[in-house]
Amino acid sequence: MLTSQQVGEFHANGFVIARGVFHGRELEDLRRAARRLQDKAKQHLYPGTRYWYQGSQSGEGVPPESRAAATWGVNEITRPELFDPALVNVFGHATIDHDLHALLGPEPRAWGIKMLWTPKVMPYNLGWHRDQMAKDLYDYVYLKPAANDHVQFNAALNEDRCFLVVPGSHRRALTPVEWQAVLVQRTKELPGQVEAALHPGDVLYMDAHALHRGRSNIEEDRLTLHYSAQAQWVPLQSWGEPEHFAWLLAPAFLDQLTPATRPYYERLGTASQTTEMLCFLKDAARVHGFKG
Repeated sequence: MLTSQQVGEFHANGFVIARGVFHGRELEDLRRAARRLQDKAKQHLYPGTRYWYQGSQSGEGVPPESRAAATWGVNEITRPELFDPALVNVFGHATIDHDLHALLGPEPRAWGIKMLWTPKVMPYNLGWHRDQMAKDLYDYVYLKPAANDHVQFNAALNEDRCFLVVPGSHRRALTPVEWQAVLVQRTKELPGQVEAALHPGDVLYMDAHALHRGRSNIEEDRLTLHYSAQAQWVPLQSWGEPEHFAWLLAPAFLDQLTPATRPYYERLGTASQTTEMLCFLKDAARVHGFKG
């Protein structure tokens, strides 16, 4: 479980690694569940499947015979056709639950969850980015509230050396070199970047507003759960298809969750609603004099 020192490292650096969270039988069970989901996703190629082919993530232009091998993940694994309670209940794992409360306060809630693996047609090298954000948010995101608004975490079920991050970049303005990498040279090596390498069972907690990117060779065998959580004080914008979001509040879904996991989804029904997901960031920046 994260110590107070590690929580401080997360605030300062935008990421921290918890070693050996999953081990033994629980790690093997998660790996088997993840493999089943991966096989199903590759077979059916659901909407939200992630592709990498000749530098494109769209999936367009991938030869039909290569489409499954060109995948590297799938979004929203809570939807009925992909739902496996064992994977969703990771939120309620004693260590994960403790750490999310330590990072987000007394009422963390679930956000989107994905699964990621290694593409087998060609290696991927994604550009520096801040997830789900228009580029103009780089102008003011570092002026956000001191309290953590969200946490993403990667739970590695196999070796995972994919994640690169620039520590502390979530709490300061970008340098000219970083701007160039974001807007033009998207895979440029950046001063101060570090590789956050994970062993099976490790968990990487991260602030998605830190500059980060991913890269993977086809020889690797990444198998990583990629989950997001928000603090309950953040206004909530529903995501995905309306019927999939509604499913997250349905008894048929909630009743399959552990008592520790269930509140993460019940809070979706009591959160204040918004139609602009990150509006609170701009509001906070204006307090600091931002004029945009």
